[in-house]
Amino acid sequence: MKRMQRSIFAMLVTVLVACAEDPSGPPRETPREFTLAESQVADASISFGLKLYREVAAADTSPNLMLSPLSASMALGMTMNGAQGETYEAMRGALSFGTLTEDEVNEAYRGLIAQLLARDAKVTFHLANSIWHERALPVKQPFLDAARTYFDAEVTALDFADPTAPKTISGWAERETGGRIKDLVKEIDPREVMFLVNAVYFKAPWTRQFDPRDTRSRPFTRKDGSTVSTPMMTQDANFRFVVNNEVFGLELFYGDSSFSMVLLMPTTGTDLSVIENKLTPAWFDAVVASMRRDRALVTMPKFKLEYGRKLNDELENLGMAIAFDWDRADFYRIADVRPRRLFISRVEQKTFIDVNESGTEAAAATSVGIAIDSAPPQITLDRPFLYAIRERESGAILFIGRVGDPTSK
Repeated sequence: MKRMQRSIFAMLVTVLVACAEDPSGPPRETPREFTLAESQVADASISFGLKLYREVAAADTSPNLMLSPLSASMALGMTMNGAQGETYEAMRGALSFGTLTEDEVNEAYRGLIAQLLARDAKVTFHLANSIWHERALPVKQPFLDAARTYFDAEVTALDFADPTAPKTISGWAERETGGRIKDLVKEIDPREVMFLVNAVYFKAPWTRQFDPRDTRSRPFTRKDGSTVSTPMMTQDANFRFVVNNEVFGLELFYGDSSFSMVLLMPTTGTDLSVIENKLTPAWFDAVVASMRRDRALVTMPKFKLEYGRKLNDELENLGMAIAFDWDRADFYRIADVRPRRLFISRVEQKTFIDVNESGTEAAAATSVGIAIDSAPPQITLDRPFLYAIRERESGAILFIGRVGDPTSK
């Protein structure tokens, strides 16, 4: 089961993550087995990602959508290092970390990043994290140290009132995603004081590529039964696939087969929700495990799409509502701004994917906005004051007095 979930995690990274054109950075590690904690965090990312997908799929009726569970999980994982108390527990629960300690989660993320980068020399994979904060925000050093140590995050202080600040943050995301993700942060709300951003790059050739000469325009039936003509790739070869009474499943490999794309389609009908509603790690595991290699003639569309969504509602539905509540959120481990509070103002993700005869290019970036609640006027009665008790409609004063020494009887 764990080995299968690690395989699923690698697939999710392949299909749903983000991108950069010519990644550079420290030398890659040698591939090794995932540690227990890394496997547990990978499993958590799968569970969180499938739950998040189900929430978005139920709320968004558009025909195409695309999420990056890894990108969202990592951006929120960085943010969780600044949470405490009920807010921390709510985020840990929503992200499916169970009983893993903060140190175990952080160390596992660091190991996962290194190993995903090391997995397949034929696959271009890049991952980057960053934190951008208002210059005046007194960010705590342990929070920044954790982001740098475990997530290799760049940290930059900006003047958020400067009109160029959104372009600076978005420009970083665009560079780290090979130009695929633009305008991630279009504007900064006056209350927002920090953005935590994750970006990942994936580009890989199919292990066995489709021949462009076999691509033909063919009909594709939409959910409502109407058809549209679209370029379809075709290949006659041995594949891993399964066909049963509820699902047709197919797995296509990239590079040296460390990464793959899994495709799922209802055996009958066009209503994909019958599969989407079943999406759990156990169900997905079972479908992938049931696949067998045999000869098949595979025909599938080329497709290229972009998608973007604010994920606040879906994350609240998964149990993180307190983190978005300006009156209850506890992010004092990021900065102590008492009596005011920091809270998550928005979680936004943009994605891109291009699937063609040669392989796949996929991109995503996730931003977590941190805002500070509006400070109420401070009225402190710490000097002698007068008071009156009155009937408001008539204005009649029932009692009037003053307090010059509240300790005197």
